Amino acid sequence: MDPDSSVHWGAYPALYVAVAFALGVFGNSVFEGIPFSLWLGGAGAGLALFAGMQWWDRTRLVTLAPLGRVLAAIVVVGCAGGARHSIHQGPSPRGLAPAAEASDDAVAVQGIVENAPERTDEATQFVLAVNTLFGARDTAAVEGRVRVTLKPSPWANTVPSFPRLRQGDVTRLRGSLRRPPGLRNPGGFDYAAYLSRRGICCTLYVDAPDRVAVLGDRRGRVQNALVFLRAHVRRQVDRYVPSTGGRAVLRALLLGDRSRITDAQRARFAKTGLMHLLAVSGLHVFLVGMVLYALLRPFLLRLRLRWRTAEVVRAALTITVLVFYMLLTGGRPSVVRAVIMATLFIGGIFFQRSAHSLNTLGVAALGLLAVRPPMLFDVGFQLSMAAVSGIVTLNPRFLEMVPDRYRTSEALDWVLSTGTTSAAAILGTAPVLLYHFGWVSVAGLLLNMVGIPCTGLALTSAIATVAVGGLWPTAAASFGSAADVFLQGLLATSRYGAAWFSWAGIRMATPDLWELTALGAGLIAVAQWPRPRLRWRWIVIGGLFMTASVWGPVVGGGTAPTLDIVFFDVGQGDAALLKTPSDHHVLIDAGPRSPSGATAEFAVLPFLRRWGIRRLDLVVVSHSDEDHLGGLPTLLQAVRVDRVVHNGCSVDTDLYSQTRRLLRRNGVSRQAAHRGDTLQMDSSIRTEVLSPPGRSTLATENYGDVNILLPGDIEKAIEQNLVRTYGEKLLGHVVKVPHHGSETSSRPSFVRSASDSTQTHAVVSVGHSSRYGMPDARVIRRWRREARQVHSTADRGAVWMRTDGEEVWRLQWQ
Repeated sequence: MDPDSSVHWGAYPALYVAVAFALGVFGNSVFEGIPFSLWLGGAGAGLALFAGMQWWDRTRLVTLAPLGRVLAAIVVVGCAGGARHSIHQGPSPRGLAPAAEASDDAVAVQGIVENAPERTDEATQFVLAVNTLFGARDTAAVEGRVRVTLKPSPWANTVPSFPRLRQGDVTRLRGSLRRPPGLRNPGGFDYAAYLSRRGICCTLYVDAPDRVAVLGDRRGRVQNALVFLRAHVRRQVDRYVPSTGGRAVLRALLLGDRSRITDAQRARFAKTGLMHLLAVSGLHVFLVGMVLYALLRPFLLRLRLRWRTAEVVRAALTITVLVFYMLLTGGRPSVVRAVIMATLFIGGIFFQRSAHSLNTLGVAALGLLAVRPPMLFDVGFQLSMAAVSGIVTLNPRFLEMVPDRYRTSEALDWVLSTGTTSAAAILGTAPVLLYHFGWVSVAGLLLNMVGIPCTGLALTSAIATVAVGGLWPTAAASFGSAADVFLQGLLATSRYGAAWFSWAGIRMATPDLWELTALGAGLIAVAQWPRPRLRWRWIVIGGLFMTASVWGPVVGGGTAPTLDIVFFDVGQGDAALLKTPSDHHVLIDAGPRSPSGATAEFAVLPFLRRWGIRRLDLVVVSHSDEDHLGGLPTLLQAVRVDRVVHNGCSVDTDLYSQTRRLLRRNGVSRQAAHRGDTLQMDSSIRTEVLSPPGRSTLATENYGDVNILLPGDIEKAIEQNLVRTYGEKLLGHVVKVPHHGSETSSRPSFVRSASDSTQTHAVVSVGHSSRYGMPDARVIRRWRREARQVHSTADRGAVWMRTDGEEVWRLQWQ
């Protein structure tokens, strides 16, 4: 590398090839209708262009042929990426997905357990490569990968024990085969896309042990060795590591199994920027493989082996160990990337050829995308690539800024290097984190100083525990206790870090591509700091993008204050959030809960976290049925609630009692609503309670000339009373259809009074497949006749409406 050690973009051809391939994958994903033949034709045109440039270069003294050859190569590689993604995403003639869409009852499938099952106290999960589907009348050969969950029914009287499955087992299962749900709420998790990127088309839920049959196994020697080693690792960890938390973290570090890490622990690691320590990544590959590589050399030379022989032996052993570790941990993208880069690094030493880290990163990225193109859209893949790029390009700049007087000892130099590396990784991953999650924690700059040593020492001690566990119990117990001490230090770092530094970070509620691009340009400028001309070019480019982000909304208009109301998709229940122009937040109902948990946890809370909402000014509970009140205990434990308004009717249920206890414990103000009450929450919003005393509370929100009518679960008797009392004053520009569209509500007179065919948007909050016959088809037809438009959460998920006080429109959030 040149003395200035800056980034020279022409020196990394593999990186350019990987980027071109990724652009092809992205293009085929955006333009899904492009056939494979067109990509093939594009690649042929690129080859023809390359040949033409070669001919032109030979016939002319001065030409642009080199530039033409580069463009031709980009076209060829890009088209290859598009073609590869087209093949990968192409439907199989024996695909399993159509069977999942056509089946309503339990089906039987047979296949091979593809990965190591992850077991918790509640469930067992694994991927099944299905090859046979058993129908009511015949048996069909199929192809498809299924995410299987073995979990007893929440309503079962006893907890049954399922057969213990292992990787490679041939298994027949009977259960509910379904297509996974997609993105149903803004800020939520797109489970269907997540599984699709891993080549999984369906989910299968099995609720009884007698529906699981192990027919044999198809394991080779490598798989048998992996199964044996995983069992050995679990056995030694469970035997010699004292604490439950320590065992859970060690399973994640050694096996890539994070199933026993609690949601609270995950949240703390994410808040503090330490999440990378739980994911098997380059740090762990370095500790497992590269330390072994360094230690083998003196050992082999002591055996009087020749230098070339010793290098061959240690390279082969290290690469074998790394590949085996990669398979042991499930072949996650970060591990595969690290193993490929380590292999290229070892190969460069052996053949005495230098290779820049960006070049090896390009080779790793190209290999991963060639095997599974949808990995490009996986957040883990993006973070892994961004972190390494940041460390390689930014860390040297940060170290150059540190005066030599601060690097007088190895300990101080290590502290500085750890800090600069953490800063480089945080900045490198910042655009990805802001785009996907809207939050970047900078607490990791400090906490990694403790977290990284704790992780390294814990992993080293754990490897020693596993190595001597079956031979020397006393030593294994000592190593296990040492590993647990370091792990407790890691957990304490995340716990206290979340309590003290959870505020330390950068938040971006909605991803602004101009700002993210400006941030990327700024990072490139830092990487090019020793080269003033390029540095200032990128600074100017970043400034232009930042200017566009500031002035774009002003020039484009749309700066008028707006009121937003989001009707969440919570299945068979109600939950709607109002966001006022002055940034106050009101939640009307909190959705249902079931034995598997409250829907607020995956519908409402992700939205609040994504948009940085830590406080609800007001929660209105229309009535105390479980499908409206069920999520409130979860919310009370997660965010601050200032005031709760309810209908004044108490019920004798455990849910109601639990909610009252939490309200008292948190000191939340409570108020019973009565007809004519006005709920003050925002100077620009007027909220009035309309309904008489009874089972449900009806509220109306007025913003400018726009009226929002929220009738809860009122039924025909209350509707009739309201029509008599208010008449045309019930007219709403946004109306939530009463009682999820039940036939017990929405009398014609109420629908006529509440809606206008030119301006009313009616919203039905209902589950995709309701067991209660909701919404009633006649009720929906009635609303469609009287309203301008009818929206349903069952169709595409949450319904997000926005108004400026004059007009109302639906916001397309997906």
